[in-house]
Amino acid sequence: MTGLCEGRVVVVTGAGRGLGRAHALAFAAEGARVVVNDLGVGLDGAGASGGPADAVVEEIVALGGEAVAHGGDVATGAGAASLVAAAVDTYGRLDTLVNNAGFLRDRMLVNLDEDDWDAVMRVHVKGHFLPLKHAAGYWRGEA
Repeated sequence: MTGLCEGRVVVVTGAGRGLGRAHALAFAAEGARVVVNDLGVGLDGAGASGGPADAVVEEIVALGGEAVAHGGDVATGAGAASLVAAAVDTYGRLDTLVNNAGFLRDRMLVNLDEDDWDAVMRVHVKGHFLPLKHAAGYWRGEA
């Protein structure tokens, strides 16, 4: 690897599995210190667990990188604020935010109920807006 992100601090939402995990591992491989956010819900959206985020942190650390887990809900103001705070409090800065949190209710439109639609929109829209809002507030304060 090139060390392209050496000294940088990166937050990746939805980093416990799938593309988010791949993003977190790639940034770490390039030298970034990573805040691995994942609520740890099941594929059906139920429950919450620190397991997925913790597993990615362990993987990064085992490869010689630096990472910390964050299990907050980024679709809430408090969760998004604590995500940015985790980066700044742990590593002293925040350079990059990757909004990757999301999930799918794998149903056809005629079989998708309103609660499932609302849950998807909550994470995919509000869960991207709020972390960016708090990160931008931090960056604005730094500028």
